[in-house]
Amino acid sequence: MQGGTAMQSIKLFMRLTTYINVNWRLTSLAYLCTILSLSLNLAQPYLFSYLIDEVLIGGHREKLAFILSLSASFALGSVLLTIIRAGLFRYLGIRHMLGLRDVLLAHIRKIPMAEIEKNGAGKFSSLLGWDTASMGNFLNHIVVEMITQWFTMLFAIAMIFYMDVRLGWITLASIPVLLAIPRLFIKPMKKYAAGVRSHNEEVGTYLYESIQGSKEIRAYGLEGWERQRNQSMYKNLVSVSTKETLYRVISGQTGTFAFSLILIAVYSLGSGQVLSGALSVGMLVAAVQYLNNALQPIQVMNHFFGEMQQSEVAMNRIEQFLETPVEKAARETAMGVPFPGESSEISCTELNVSYEGTHILKGVDITVQPGQVAAFVGQSGSGKSTLFKSLVGFMETESGTIRIRNLPQEQLSRNELTKHMAILFQDSYLFSGTLYDNIAIGRLDATEEDVKEAARLANLQPLLDSMPNGLQTVVDHQGFQLSGGQRQRIAIARALLKRPNILILDEPTSALDRETEEQVMHTIKQSMKGKTLLISTHRLDIIRNADIIYVMDQGIVLDSGTHDQLIGRCRKYAALVAGQEHEQERMLEKIG
Repeated sequence: MQGGTAMQSIKLFMRLTTYINVNWRLTSLAYLCTILSLSLNLAQPYLFSYLIDEVLIGGHREKLAFILSLSASFALGSVLLTIIRAGLFRYLGIRHMLGLRDVLLAHIRKIPMAEIEKNGAGKFSSLLGWDTASMGNFLNHIVVEMITQWFTMLFAIAMIFYMDVRLGWITLASIPVLLAIPRLFIKPMKKYAAGVRSHNEEVGTYLYESIQGSKEIRAYGLEGWERQRNQSMYKNLVSVSTKETLYRVISGQTGTFAFSLILIAVYSLGSGQVLSGALSVGMLVAAVQYLNNALQPIQVMNHFFGEMQQSEVAMNRIEQFLETPVEKAARETAMGVPFPGESSEISCTELNVSYEGTHILKGVDITVQPGQVAAFVGQSGSGKSTLFKSLVGFMETESGTIRIRNLPQEQLSRNELTKHMAILFQDSYLFSGTLYDNIAIGRLDATEEDVKEAARLANLQPLLDSMPNGLQTVVDHQGFQLSGGQRQRIAIARALLKRPNILILDEPTSALDRETEEQVMHTIKQSMKGKTLLISTHRLDIIRNADIIYVMDQGIVLDSGTHDQLIGRCRKYAALVAGQEHEQERMLEKIG
């Protein structure tokens, strides 16, 4: 089996150990305890053969106490070493698994945001949960068992040859037979192990979506549709999982049957050896025990074979993920040039961005001078959000140049970009914790007064007054007990606390009422005086006084200028303004 597959898995693991900090000293000590414990256990059959031949048959009663004392000492030593070994492997297993999760999480922070948005939370949750746990199981259980069983087998074979050469050759001849059996099942087991892994990931993603989409499912009466999709997905998982289990059990039971036949053959030959006087009864008993020790490891390894296939699939996925290209700003090749100045000019030249073969931005040219307020308008899908994500390095550019204070973006490290730039999305994420904690992550070294001031600037005081514990009020996952507008204001406070040189707002106030929006936008503009502010919004009245407005449509910049310049020469902009004014008039008529 296992020769090729085990070595392949171990080699794969050794490549992955380059990503984690392995404590080789403790690992070596744990394996040393394992070998010593096994050696003490494996000496027992020989001691009992001596007991049978010398005491029970030979009548040397004076040797009984010594043999039993030695056997008890070996047993006690083995128990103590096993306890130490178990503690060491448990400690190492947790450390290695958590270390690998840290590496994976750090890599998630470096890959393009488009990759994260495409795959959703399901894939990455599986990587951090299922796959790392599977690798931890492989490292601290399967590999340990494989080494244990191989050592046991080699030790036992050597002892059988020492006792009787013919029994030794029978044992050796049996090994290839038992090793060959699982090879009949390798391909289907690997296939179904990968299938189980894939379907589990799909189910995980589906369950996450079901919880996240609870409002829509209830609002549209989709419970029946949800159950139908649920049953279809689970049916596939049950089918693949059942087949994988059946192949694993059949492989193991076939080996068990072959082992029984080999044991019968050894008893037959050994009995003849005893009757002819060539072998003592004690030696036959010990030889049968050592035969079990020699061949049982193959049965054990057959049992672990299915788990090893699952671990190999998981390790391949981890390695493939760690080889995923990172975004330019996160690469080690970034020069890490210090961010220049308090405020910064941003420019794009012939910027092209594609995603999965679709051109999203096409030859975009923009220039935002230091201290300017630049607005980006256009219908949904015009490319505004993609442009903003590209500016902060969340999306890879196909061609063209992004420059910040006349420096190419790729020369600025991720730390420099995030330290001096902030981007605020329409749906900002809230973490489990207090309102204070959710604002304070904007700048971890901020004082309590700084946090309170940021909350005031974001017009959060009415919310805080309504909360019994004010800023210390605990919010749950994503802040579901808060309204969309309240969550947006918390995110705005977080961004203002950061005091960035460049602030990018992507529909940040869409959930606010008009009066609150005007107050918050006024505060933001006041706070960003002398710094660079980029705004994307569908509410055109709040950006009329912007220093420059870029009109986007289908991934290109149609025109740019001030409101007064564009209203007279850009039909698209004029149509957007007229359409919004008409909508406002209709709403006023309804109210009236």
